[in-house]
Amino acid sequence: MVVPGVVRRAAAAKLAVVASIATATGLGVLAQRRLVNEQDEATGLVLWGITICVFLFGMLMARTVRCAAHKSSLVANENAPSGADTALSPHVQLLLLLAVLAIASFFRLYKIDTIPRGLNHDSAWNGLHAINTTPVVAYFNAPYALAAWGRETLFHELIAVFQWFLGPTQLAIQLAAVTVGIATVAVFYLLLRRLFDTRLALIATFLLGVSGWHVTMSRTGWRNILVPLLVALVFYFLVRAIQEQKLRDFVLAGLALGLSLNTYDAARVIPFIVVAYIIYEIVRDPSLVRKHYLKLGALGAAFAVAFAPLGWYAMTNWDIFTNRGNNLWIGNQIEQAGSLQPLATNLKNALLMFNFRANGADFFVREPLLDIPVSVFFPLGLVLAVIRWRQPGYFLLLLMLVLTLAMGVVSTPNGNRVIATVLPVTVFAAVFLFESWRWLREFFPQFSSLSSILLAASLFLVGFLTYDSYLGSSAFTQDRQNLFGYYPEATRVGRYIKDVAHDYEVHVAARNWPRDTLTYLSYHENGNPFKPVYTYTTVASELLGHQPTRDRGVALVIEATRGNAGIVNALRTKFPNASVDQIFYPDKSETVIALSFRVPPGSGPRGLIDPGLLAPGAATRDTERLLELERIASSLLAYREQTGSYPDTMGDVYEACLVLLLDTQCVLPEPLSLDDLATIEMSFEQTYWFESDGTSFTLYVSMEGPV
Repeated sequence: MVVPGVVRRAAAAKLAVVASIATATGLGVLAQRRLVNEQDEATGLVLWGITICVFLFGMLMARTVRCAAHKSSLVANENAPSGADTALSPHVQLLLLLAVLAIASFFRLYKIDTIPRGLNHDSAWNGLHAINTTPVVAYFNAPYALAAWGRETLFHELIAVFQWFLGPTQLAIQLAAVTVGIATVAVFYLLLRRLFDTRLALIATFLLGVSGWHVTMSRTGWRNILVPLLVALVFYFLVRAIQEQKLRDFVLAGLALGLSLNTYDAARVIPFIVVAYIIYEIVRDPSLVRKHYLKLGALGAAFAVAFAPLGWYAMTNWDIFTNRGNNLWIGNQIEQAGSLQPLATNLKNALLMFNFRANGADFFVREPLLDIPVSVFFPLGLVLAVIRWRQPGYFLLLLMLVLTLAMGVVSTPNGNRVIATVLPVTVFAAVFLFESWRWLREFFPQFSSLSSILLAASLFLVGFLTYDSYLGSSAFTQDRQNLFGYYPEATRVGRYIKDVAHDYEVHVAARNWPRDTLTYLSYHENGNPFKPVYTYTTVASELLGHQPTRDRGVALVIEATRGNAGIVNALRTKFPNASVDQIFYPDKSETVIALSFRVPPGSGPRGLIDPGLLAPGAATRDTERLLELERIASSLLAYREQTGSYPDTMGDVYEACLVLLLDTQCVLPEPLSLDDLATIEMSFEQTYWFESDGTSFTLYVSMEGPV
């Protein structure tokens, strides 16, 4: 018998559920705008507190609806909602999975030649090490690389496979990472299908496929991209082993666990997650140990075999193996600060990195790891997961989230060190979407088609916004693509060096271009990959000391900065016959990154000028130049006597005046602009350049004869 009052209360509660979901979503968007767009942390967090309360009210109303429906006999079993959990046919599942994998592949491969616009220095180092790496064999002989803080080598071996076919190129590094990223999406689906509803698995897999965080790491070429894949593999085999109790799965889980430790130092938390999860399963079913102790032993043995090469290295080189971890250890920060403030700061940063600021060194520096609307879905789904923590799937994901975040808290939390959290975070975002869809279908079955349309629209919006933010052509997207860590300047110059190094001796002057990027992209496929085919300096004036020989020319590459204008003019004067190449920024603009002076051979031995090539009167003019330098120096000394220091050029080199009165201080004019450098032809014979830090100074002049 249906009770009218109960029905009316249930109808009101249903509307309250829908209203709370909509309101919580809207408030979450406002909270994110305050946090991210306006950097208003306090207001944003208050709004999030209100959002969570509204959502909890909606969940309470949903429970009330189910209780009322049960009392009025509208449904017989609250665990079997109307049509929501009807299994998809295997063919439909396969088609949907293939579609999701195709979308994930598109986001990782589209414009791979131009996005990102450069090669990160850590990625370049991985490529350099991979040049001398033989896959599989290297894993047993050299499982750890000593340089660059020490690095596990599994990713290097994967890069080496692609370098066999493509050579040492940026694309080889990127394809290795892209392959791992796509494989992660596939294994992620298999894991979630074991833990949850198939539809939830598909939703979460789609969200991972279009995750800006995961897409960025997939395209960059960092070895940490292996961590989510190995985590998904470990727990897919482990969950399947516990469910089906087959020896094969226990062994595969152990092998995957052993390999996971040769990916990235943050993966060292994975064994702790595995142990905690096994203990959880033993508590749920104490007979697990008694019935399957041999299989659990096989898991441990397989882990030992896979980890043995790296484990032996760790045992015999413990200080090296733990060096980076010891330097990042929170205990050192606490000791240095003399308080627990670093721990509190790390904890706060770890909790806010998904929605406020990720604090990365190269990527996601001031941005959160999650973009709208996923950054709204995640906290709401996390609330649901916490409430359901007793269920195995939610317990595992919460365990994964907590322990991985703890790994960041005890070091320095950012999107690199907690990369494994991309899996549970994505699931929690999907849980909100899935449960909202289920509630709408259950409470308003007459609008079931509309609820599915809303779910599809939400997923489309997530994909579109990710595309627009990371792969599109908007101004915001350009900022995303110009991230500091990609070094487009060094990338373009590195490729240029490779083109000219066969015929020229290359010398580069720039402020801070990563040498690993330059070295990898200019490698000529022979010799020691870590030995550059160029020389590098941060002092641009040193380029003036290089001369071509009779047999080989020189290419003098100078960064196009305002402070280098004087040196550029000096190079034009000193090498009037040089071919000047403009190296442009990789965005189809006319922005010049650097100028390269290609001086042909034939000027005599290095450092000397063939006397026969000198113009008449060169020696006299050089003598006058030296006397003028002495007069400028005397004037600068007088300036210091009057003011207490030399004029400080703040690291730049300025053009001095052409005519100097001995009783007056030379006034240094502004240097030429970069726009002028592309068109102006300097014809003067005597120009001087001045550089000082206030306590000492350096003068430069272009000489015609031997120096």
